[in-house]
Formats: sequence, C-alpha cells, structure tokens
Amino acid sequence: MEKFTSEQLSALASAFSHFPESSSASTVDYDTGKLINLLREKEVLEVCNASTEQWTLVNDIDIALGAVVKDLVLNNQIELAIQEYYRLVQRIENETSGNLYIYAKQGALSVISLYHYKKGEWDKAIDYTVECICLNDYLIEQGMNSLCLRVYEQNKNISRVLLRAGRIEEGYQLIRNLFDYLFNGTNNGLYGSTLKHDEFWKKSFLIRETYAYEMFCMIVEDMLRFNIDAPEFLFPQEWFDPLEFEVDNINRQVIYNYMYLLKSLKNNDFEDFVDSFIYYMSEEISVYYEIFKLSLLVETSKVLHRSGTGEKLDALSKVNDFISEKLKTSQKLNEFALNLYINGSLTPHLN
Repeated sequence: MEKFTSEQLSALASAFSHFPESSSASTVDYDTGKLINLLREKEVLEVCNASTEQWTLVNDIDIALGAVVKDLVLNNQIELAIQEYYRLVQRIENETSGNLYIYAKQGALSVISLYHYKKGEWDKAIDYTVECICLNDYLIEQGMNSLCLRVYEQNKNISRVLLRAGRIEEGYQLIRNLFDYLFNGTNNGLYGSTLKHDEFWKKSFLIRETYAYEMFCMIVEDMLRFNIDAPEFLFPQEWFDPLEFEVDNINRQVIYNYMYLLKSLKNNDFEDFVDSFIYYMSEEISVYYEIFKLSLLVETSKVLHRSGTGEKLDALSKVNDFISEKLKTSQKLNEFALNLYINGSLTPHLN
C-alpha cells in the first residue's frame, strides 16, 4: 500500500507552521441571498399580478414552511411537523389562485418530498420533487427567472435521494451533470425543461454561478459527514470526475485546485500532492471554502496513518494542531476529524 516517504513527511510537518488562517473576506462581490429576495418579490408582484399583501401572505407561508423543513431535517417530532405542513397547504388552497397558487404550491411540494425522504420512501420523494420542478418550469417561462435556482436545488435533492436509495451511480451521475450545467451550460439528463434552453442559463448568471460554488461546498460537506470513517479515501470521486470547466475567477480556481489535489492523492502521486498541498494551504483561502481544507486534511491523515512511525506522528500532530487552532468550520465536524487523527478511525456517523 502506498505511503508518504520520510522526506515528504518532514516537508508536510514543517510546512504547517506557515499555513495561515482562512481569510474572512468574501470572494463574491454581491449578496446572493439579498439579490434573490429582491428578484423574487419583484417577479411575484409582476408575473403573479399580486398585491403587496398577497406577496406578504405567500412569503409568510414560505417562512412557516421553512420551520417545518428545519423540524424534518432535525427529526424534531416529524408527525407534528407534517401536520403543520398540511395546515399551511390548506391555506395555499384557500387563499391563493392562478400563478400565485402555483408559486406557493411549488414551495410546499419540496417540503412533502423531504418528508418522504426522511421516511425512506424514495419513489414518492422523487415524484414530488419532479412535480415541484414542473411547476417551477412553468413559472420560469412566465418570467420568474430567479426560480432557476429552485430547479437546480431540486436536481441536487433528487441526486441525494438516489444515493440514499442505493442507486449510487445514478446519484453521482446526476451530480456530475448538474455541475456540468452550472459551470458549462451543458445539459445531459437533468430534470426540468427550462434547463434545455440556453437563454435561461444566461439569464440566471449571478444566481447560477454562486449556487455552483455553494453546492460544491455542500456536497463536499455531505461526503465528509457521511463517509469520514471510510478506511481508505473519504469518498469516491465519481461525483465530480471527469468534470472540467473554465477557470476564470478565484472561486473556480479554489474548487479546481481542490479537485486536482484529491485526484493526485488518489493516484498516489505523492510528490506532486505534497508540493501542491503546501501551496494550496499557504494561500489565504476564504473561510467559505474551509470545508475543502478539512476534507483534504482527513484524506491526508489516512495516508499518514499508514506511513513511517516518527515522521508520521509529527505530521499528524501538526494536522491536529492546525484543525484545533486555525479552522473555523463547524465544531462538530472538527471534533470528528480530530478523533480520526488521535485514534486512526471513527465510529459514529454525523447526522
């Protein structure tokens, strides 16, 4: 089994003292959340021919549905949460009509899909998600271009259902296809008729590009949470390999370099990996992308554990100190990662 040489271990151990904390500066020049909220209100008022009171109504329902989602995600009294969901759906049925009804309904459908996902009812979860996408397609064609984000999100959700249902290759394929679309505009088997038209890819540039960065971080964190104690590598790289895209800004560069490092490590190209890893960690990467650092450290530790004795322990100690002192990612993830360095393995999965 391949491992680091003594020289590579020494280089890694000595380099950690020079790695900076992540930068607090944003790598995006605009507030995506605020932009979406402004666009969404404007589009609802225009496309749904709604009054400000009607916008407030559907927005309040959407916020209440968000609370249901939180309960479902955290497994907080799921059956009570779903009762609240049906109460909100009844309000949609009674208090909205026309395009406003369709807008409110699409928001509710993704919630009932999540409920069936939590129940392990995979087919129902996918069916409701596809219906949600269809309603969003209709509204996008009416002029609600910000809802392209909802179509991206629902494709990501279907990939997660497929993975949990054991349909691994299908799940990875859908993630790959979605990233290929977000970065390159290539549609290969995605759900949603609007994704087949270049005009919508171009119209949603700011939202689409930022969501690509956000989704990449989300997928890396998901893989880290659910596969952190895998005996070899953190997760199969089929979900992004062989993704290629133009690197024309700092965000794409950080993601591309992260992918390159994982491929080098998996291919046992340790000489290139050590040099590239030291360079990557020496840059003041935004705290937004710290999950990449944690992922790389977990991967590196698995090779360290099978490397030489003295140098290995020194390098592992430096990894431990770096995570404890300089990473600002979630404390729970950090604690699980630290257990890996101390014990060489982890037992429980994160929820």
